[in-house]
Amino acid sequence: MPDSAPYPPSDPLGYYAALGVGPLADAAEIKAAFRYQAKLLHPDRNVSDEATQQFQRVAEAYRVLRNARTRRSYDATTIISAPGNLIDPTDQSPEPLACSRCGKVTAQPRYLIFRIIRGTLLSTRKDAVLGIFCRDCADRTAIRASTATWLCGWWSPTGPYHTVRALFANLKGGEKPRADNLWVILHQARAFLARGEADIARALAEQAEAFAGGPEERAAIAAIVRAAGGKARSSPRLKNRWRPWSYAPVVQALPLAALVVGLGVAVAAVVFRTETDSASAAIIVRPAQAGEIRHVAVDLLKVRQGPNASQPVVALVDRFATVQVMDSVAEGEWARILTANGVTGYVPARFLFGGPGNASKNRWCADQKGEPPANGEVLLRRTGGEHRLTVKNTSGHDAVVRLKTPTGRTLMAFYIDAGANVSLPAIPDGTFRAVFASGRDYSRACGIFLENMQTFIVPTAQVIQATMQAGRQQLALTLPPVGDGPGESRTLPLESFLDN
Repeated sequence: MPDSAPYPPSDPLGYYAALGVGPLADAAEIKAAFRYQAKLLHPDRNVSDEATQQFQRVAEAYRVLRNARTRRSYDATTIISAPGNLIDPTDQSPEPLACSRCGKVTAQPRYLIFRIIRGTLLSTRKDAVLGIFCRDCADRTAIRASTATWLCGWWSPTGPYHTVRALFANLKGGEKPRADNLWVILHQARAFLARGEADIARALAEQAEAFAGGPEERAAIAAIVRAAGGKARSSPRLKNRWRPWSYAPVVQALPLAALVVGLGVAVAAVVFRTETDSASAAIIVRPAQAGEIRHVAVDLLKVRQGPNASQPVVALVDRFATVQVMDSVAEGEWARILTANGVTGYVPARFLFGGPGNASKNRWCADQKGEPPANGEVLLRRTGGEHRLTVKNTSGHDAVVRLKTPTGRTLMAFYIDAGANVSLPAIPDGTFRAVFASGRDYSRACGIFLENMQTFIVPTAQVIQATMQAGRQQLALTLPPVGDGPGESRTLPLESFLDN
């Protein structure tokens, strides 16, 4: 992600990023990362003006993440993107999706949301368990969510209202977002079709018809049915696992007087794993092949020294990063990859989706773009100070402006309309260059314009020098028109605008 983008959904305040680890890091990795950062930022080794503030940031992150309770509270604020935003319908070699609870590939996945309500006398806490489920795990998760809600949901002024709503939603098998389930089922159908399982692909496409909402979606379903050989004359080979009723609603509907019995059934349901249907038992997942180009499908992927979860982590790779598969080991469960910066190591093959990540990233940036920025809105601030900066935009374009240090580090980014003036407080000491970008349809999540993005640099004559030697200062910056003449803004490579 570019440096002006907000932190990823799994790290809303950037604490993991401050330590240089991912949200899946264990306690030992977090402690080692803090020690390493503390050494780098110690005054004996780092005399930068920013070192003190950076160390305070690292210390705050470590204070939250080293404690299991505060880390759970922090992780509870994360926002998980729905699968419809991440699955690429144009992928030519899709891999089957696995259940997010048990980790096994299921022939009939569903994207479900289960609600949990907890009353705390004066307030009501509303949580959710969401993911891609097989039917068995969906039933067990529904029982867990409803049991927790039965026990804890009533004890606040609004608790009974939210508890009844949550129990009713869980009783029906959870919330089933239409668009997300459509793309999950169609992705699974394409995956089995690519593996020659035409009967399963056809049956899944027919199940997807219940989630279709328009001509384009129905056309996508029809295309899979045609590719699978058309409508079957006899009953499909795939047995529908998502019948309206099963044991789970019965357990959830037990009254409070029978709650102990309900808990016993829920525990039994978790311990007892029923066999999957014959179609899912026959699934063979094609391992990643040497030479394939794939992209990372999780927020942060750990690259390990060997094909085992206990091996040391050698690198962390961002979602959508494109990698090359060098080898497949452990019966296809692990793949040895080569990253763009030359790091090689082992990752679980199920976390790699086919093809480069550019198309998936572009879709995500568009889906998460948010509201257009307002004139003078600060989009990123890495540090503060005592000075004030007045900016005049004569470039002829709405612009996102970045103030960069001589080493290329972005300290601040803000938005300014064409022809507008803005005044920005809290400018730090130092020497800065100004670069700016223009375009249409700005994405807050990715820090870029989605259409017609162009990047420019303000002439060297307007280098900003802010120092406290003369006390608080009123600084000025003008974005000149774009051109090749003296004093005009010149074009800048996109990489230089986005670097670091």
